[in-house]
Amino acid sequence: MNRRALTMTLIASAFTLMVAGTAMFLAMGSSGYIDLPFDGEIMLSGPVTDVWAVPAFDPAPVVLAGATWASIPARTADGKVAGWIHEGAEGKFVALDEATGRVLWQVSTGPVPADLVRRDGWRVREYVPAVALTLAGEGVYLVTGNRTWMLVAEGGASVKTGAFPEPVPPTAGGACLVDGKFWISIADGRDGGVMLSSAGVLATERSDRPAGCRHSGDGGDAQTISPLQNAHADPGVYAADDPVRGYPPEVCGKYSKSSGRRVGREYCSDMRTSDGDAERAVMIHIDAPAFRDGDDWLVVKLPDTYSGGVDFHPRIIGYELAWPRAFFDMTEYRNLTTQNDPSPTSFEAKKVEQRTEVIEVVASIARTGELQWARSVQRGDLAQVSAEFSDNWFHSRSLLLASHANSPAQNLYVFKPGMLLAVDQATGAPRFQVGAPLPPPPR
Repeated sequence: MNRRALTMTLIASAFTLMVAGTAMFLAMGSSGYIDLPFDGEIMLSGPVTDVWAVPAFDPAPVVLAGATWASIPARTADGKVAGWIHEGAEGKFVALDEATGRVLWQVSTGPVPADLVRRDGWRVREYVPAVALTLAGEGVYLVTGNRTWMLVAEGGASVKTGAFPEPVPPTAGGACLVDGKFWISIADGRDGGVMLSSAGVLATERSDRPAGCRHSGDGGDAQTISPLQNAHADPGVYAADDPVRGYPPEVCGKYSKSSGRRVGREYCSDMRTSDGDAERAVMIHIDAPAFRDGDDWLVVKLPDTYSGGVDFHPRIIGYELAWPRAFFDMTEYRNLTTQNDPSPTSFEAKKVEQRTEVIEVVASIARTGELQWARSVQRGDLAQVSAEFSDNWFHSRSLLLASHANSPAQNLYVFKPGMLLAVDQATGAPRFQVGAPLPPPPR
């Protein structure tokens, strides 16, 4: 081989190594592991834009001006959303038309009980909202929170109120309907509850969680969850020593050199199903949504600066399902430097300030990997609620709740303590809003 040919061969080899090294670098995850593409992994498609360019939700028509939305809402098959609101120190139960927000009926529930007064937004590590729950029964609605319960007859014909006697513990964020009665989860450390009849008779004995009464979920990466969402925790029953617990190792496991295959479930969390159907399962794979696709899974990667062009890679902190749609609550932050520009003749001092900006985005992602729509819920300076940065970052979040599967008006509800925003599932267009987010708690 002559000198020129040898030189060209060395240059080509060096270029090949450089490209391979670059590809390897781009494949490295934030934790240093190699995240190479595999069958069933695609990049998010559709109208994807930079996360900081996501437009805000349009202003929604306000319903019940001056009210504060105070409970997880009940959504019914006939197209109603119902729940508890506060108007100053007075409580009301309201039922609204999902399509328009029109008030169908409302009834006063009297002064707000002291144990259900809330003056601030999300508290530190409040993964399951510490607000009252609303659940629709047979001709009656349950409202319960802390140690208080209320039963409101359909149409507002009557209101019954009561309190848990000692030694019944307070509610623990869940309730379900069992044979016409309400089973209310309590904080007894044993996943127990207490039964309340539709006539207002509270059981005198504790009871275990009934079969089919779903949990809120494991709360792995999700920062806000509720057992009253349509997205339910994986209903599978697994052995206590099962390290996988329903997660597919071929997608979720870490590669083991000794076995030559993926093992465990290190890279996945928050598996949920819609209506308990395993074929409709969704989970979070590292920081991307993953959808059940028959016997396989489809991981939808979110693009970032390393993948070229658009940077839409906010962290998923919660989601909701409404078959076949899936909705994700996501947040991102960035550090900014701002400075004033005093005029040459001004005595104003020059100031340079560092601040952290946060944006919260709600996105609809199809199970085939297309972004249907995305809107920002809020954008502004990082809230200071804790000495921990992550607590401050995650304060900018919402609980997402979908309409009943059979409702003629399919809404997605964006809930924060104090606010309920209803948007059209298909387009993200706002339909109505009740209340406004309560301020951050003092640090």
